[in-house]
Formats: sequence, C-alpha cells, structure tokens
Amino acid sequence: MCIRSLVWNPVPIVLFVSMSLLVVACGGGGGGGDNPPGTIQLAETSFDVREGSVINILVARSGGSSGVASVDFATADGTAVGGADYTAANGTLTWPDGVSGNRTISIPITDDNAAEFTESFTVTLSNVSGATLGANSSATVKIIDNDVTVLSAFGSITALNSATVNGIRYDTNASNVLVNGQPAVVSDLRLGQVVRLGGEVNFSVALGSADEIQYNASVIGPVEDIDGTARRLLVMGQTVLIGVDTVFDPSIDPVTLNGLTLGATTQISGFLNANGDIMATRIEPDTTSTGAQLIGTVTELDLANMLFTINQLTVDYSNATLIDLPMGMPVNGLLVIVRGSLVSGILVVDEIANIINSSATPGERVHLGGIITRFASATDFDLNGFPITTDTSTGYVNGVAGDLQANVEITLDGEVNAGGDTALAREVTFGRPDFDRTTLTFDFSNFTNISLDGLAVVTVIQDADFSIEVTADADVINDVLVSQIGDTVSFDLNVSRIYNAVVRMPLLNQIDVGDNALANVTLRNFDQMQMTVNLGGVSILRGEGLMIGDLTVTVSGVSTLDFGDIAPIGNANIDISGVSQATLNMAVGSTLAGSVTTGVGTGVSQLFYYGTDINLNVTTDALSIVTRLGDTQP
Repeated sequence: MCIRSLVWNPVPIVLFVSMSLLVVACGGGGGGGDNPPGTIQLAETSFDVREGSVINILVARSGGSSGVASVDFATADGTAVGGADYTAANGTLTWPDGVSGNRTISIPITDDNAAEFTESFTVTLSNVSGATLGANSSATVKIIDNDVTVLSAFGSITALNSATVNGIRYDTNASNVLVNGQPAVVSDLRLGQVVRLGGEVNFSVALGSADEIQYNASVIGPVEDIDGTARRLLVMGQTVLIGVDTVFDPSIDPVTLNGLTLGATTQISGFLNANGDIMATRIEPDTTSTGAQLIGTVTELDLANMLFTINQLTVDYSNATLIDLPMGMPVNGLLVIVRGSLVSGILVVDEIANIINSSATPGERVHLGGIITRFASATDFDLNGFPITTDTSTGYVNGVAGDLQANVEITLDGEVNAGGDTALAREVTFGRPDFDRTTLTFDFSNFTNISLDGLAVVTVIQDADFSIEVTADADVINDVLVSQIGDTVSFDLNVSRIYNAVVRMPLLNQIDVGDNALANVTLRNFDQMQMTVNLGGVSILRGEGLMIGDLTVTVSGVSTLDFGDIAPIGNANIDISGVSQATLNMAVGSTLAGSVTTGVGTGVSQLFYYGTDINLNVTTDALSIVTRLGDTQP
C-alpha cells in the first residue's frame, strides 16, 4: 500500500501546515505478479528558493516497482530566465527493475546583486516509460531575491519579537515610532495593531529593519453598542466586526466582548472593508487619550457649513487644520484621519489629514496587507483605499486573478507607478477562504514542546500566553484531539480537513512529527538557543527566519528537512536514516556532527550543507551522500 502525504502551504506566521494529498516514496521491492510498475510524479508542485542556492526537486516512483522505468524532465522560463536567473536543465531519470523511491533534480539558482521581485520558472515531467505519469507532473519554482531592498509596508503586527508585519520580521532597534500622531517608543506597540512601516528588507530570509513605524488607531471613542451574538460593536458611529484573529488586550476582563463596557472609551485597530466597517485586529481600553480619533471615508460633504459624515458620525471641521488635502479641502470619497473631541454627538475636529500618502516615490517597493475596499476589475481595485493595478506578469499565491473581489483579504508585493498615485502588484497572496467552520479553544498551562500526529494545519506564534484555537469543519470537529502531558502539547487531528490551529507560546524547544504523521511543516520566526527536531513518517519540515544556537535533529522514514534558508546554525548534531535528506546552513567555524545512513534497497539518504571552515564529523554508509553546497549563507 502506498503512503500518502500532505503538502502544507505556509501563511505569514510562525508554523504553518496545509493539506493537499500527494503520493511519495513507497519503498522498494522486486518484481512479481502483485507488483505493478507504479507511478512517477513530483513529490511537490511548488517551491520557494533564494538566490545563490540549489533547489533539489524530488521525483518519486511509488505504488510499485516492476520493470525499468524512466521519465524526462525539463525547465521552462516564466518571469525567471534560464542562464540569467537559474541554470536551465533537462534530462532523464531512471529506476531499475524492482526499485522505487526518489530521484533528485538539482538546479543552481544565480546570485546577482540586483534588488528585484520574486521570479519563477517551471519544471515539467514528460515521456514516462515503464510506469504511469502521475498528476503532479509540473512544478513552479519561485526565486526569492536575497538582496536588501528599500520598501514601505502596511499591515498588522503579528509578532512582537521586534515587529513582524506581513510575515517579515523587522529589527526595531533604530526605529522612530509615532503612536496616534505622538512620539513613542517600540515598547508602546502592541500585537494586532495595524501600522505603516518604512525600512529595508531581505525577502529571502524574511528579515528587515524598520527606520520608522507609524500606528494610528482606526477609532478611539466610546462604545455605543455591544452585540455578542453577531460579534459586533458600535464605537462612535462606526461598526466594528470581530473575527477569530482579533486580539483583545489582556487588561480586558474577561478577554472577550463580555469584558467591554458601554460608554467606555475604547481603541480599535483594524482594516476598513468595502462597506466602511472596521475589521478589528486589536481591541483595547483607552485610558490615556484626551480626545477622539477616526479613520474613514468622507461622505455627505457640506461645504457651506463645513460638515461631513463618516458612516453614522457627523464631523465638524470648521476650525480644523487641513493637512495634504486635494485643493486644500475635503472631498467626498477621500480617506482621512480626523482628531478632535465629541461635543453633543458631533466630532469637532482639530485636524484632518489625507490618510493616503500622496507623495509616494515612483518606483518605491511596497508590501501591503489588508482588505480590498473598492473593486472595479482584477486590474483596477483599491487595497486599504490605495489604488492597485495588475498586469499579465502579476503572480498569484493561494488563488487566481478571478478570486479578487471586494472585501477579500490579500497581501501584495509591488511598486509605485511613475505618477506616484497607483501601485502595480507584482505578486498577490490571498488569505484563507471563508468556510463554514467551528472554533474550539484550549487553555493550557506552560508548555515548550509540540507533538504532531495525523493531519494538521498549525501556526505557532511567539507570545506571552499559552493557548490553542483549532478551527475545523463543523462536521469533523469531534475528531480533533488536543492534549497536554507535562510540558508537551500533542495534536491528533485525524480528520479530512483542518483549516487552522493557532498555538500561542513563548518558547518552542522541541517539535516531534511522528512516524504516523503525513506532514509538511514550515516553522517561522523563532529565536531559540537550543532546538530538538524529530522528523519521521512522510514529512517535510522547512525553516524560514529561524535563529538557532544548537540544533539536534533526527530525520527518518521518507522525510526532508530544509534549514538551508535560515540564519547560520551555531552547532548541529544530525542523524538521517531511511530515504531522507536534510539541508543545513552552518555558521562559520561551527561543528556539524552525526550520521547519514540509507535503508537497504530503498534509495539514497543525503545531507546538504552550507558552511565555511566548519568542523565536519559526519559518518556515512555506502549508499549515503554528504554534499557541501557553498559558503555559509548570511
């Protein structure tokens, strides 16, 4: 029987597992009447790789091994060009009679010095002989630029280890911070706040540095209505919608809508949707502000009386300072931020400013997260009120151009046009689709270890709290089992489809992906002095934005560990067995020790590493391979 595995596609948080079935290595064996020739296909259909590295693409023969089998492969240009961005390749892979398992296509990626957008090419299988060509016959390889680029970002803070926005962790040691228009410090920033950020980023390691961070609350004002059933608030005439990802400040007791009080001044951060409602990302009491604040769209403009409305609130700007407004006055449809005081239910403002930066620099790189607030077509829409366009070169992740519509949440990587008033999206990433789901919450005491067994979609966030929220189809929720023994939390999620499990924990000392797991895991943005990884079954574990001092790893079964795109590892001890492979990025002068062995007649186990002047003490057997890919990667 063939083992089936899950490919998990990551989202901008720390550990992500997604689920699409594919067939991978299913052992060896000889001929015989019960042994069919099997199926040949790619183990994965999408890859992310950074410049200056080597992408290793596994091609698997599974479901049988009778007879000699072969398949041709070839690369084809997309936005990446063979010979300039990567080394074009073609050839034939062969399996002898009685042999199944994996073959590897290795493609070097060019390292240039130009800051550029993500580019892609394809690898396609064809002309299979002696077996059946499987469904996974073509893969897309995305090349992530490893050069530092200057950009502006907009999105919510999803982690406070420095500040993580849209999946990029920014160093904030030298950041100038403004909070609601006033000078502040980094420690004043909070999880879930929507911020504007300017700085530099290296997309290949999801790390950057922020020169400036600006946070402006969507609304600061009194709570006028609380609808717990609909998960909705009315704050100073603005409808506030509460989602499963909304962060409640710990000072709210209880930490739900039930902890809010009518009439209390509350600060809400979030994204506006196409209806002008606020999709809340954070809710907190406001005990320091002396006035009111609101971000919204001007409607019902009355120039004679110097009034307009934002949703249900009337705004009086007769004595306001006007900042960066077209023709020096507000206009209907303009997205503004206003600050002032409530007087008899009217917001009398001292200041009104254009919230969209009208002086954006042509050619400037932008990394924007949020909600589509206006939609005319797939080539003409607004994200958070800023005009966006696309063209035939625009790439899409987790969706296609036809999925764009009003109120869809996306993140885009793009650049400002020559006029400074529109951004061209080079890549659009869609958020999770909206299914009929049920969420269970598990509150646990301290834990530092995670164990995965079965089918799972997991996101791990560095946070001061210890809790788990599992979101699944309502009809399979009874099959979700999460338990804690000592300092280990175990997930046994044997269901057909799990959409999200969010784990909040301050440390991750150990992760176990068991022998029964069908798992593809991406671990993001953890800083650990020590980490232990046990990877088994039919599994893949990738690291992005990790910083690890000492690493201890066991890789077995038909598994792949890819820690080649993380910060240099201080020291590592690794044991590889079965038909498995690992890639590590070792620090200069570090120690890499362990063993690499291969199961009899099943294929080849391999260890790849980057390293400069390292102390290598790894033993191998006759079928195993240890390969140095190059110098330590920054």
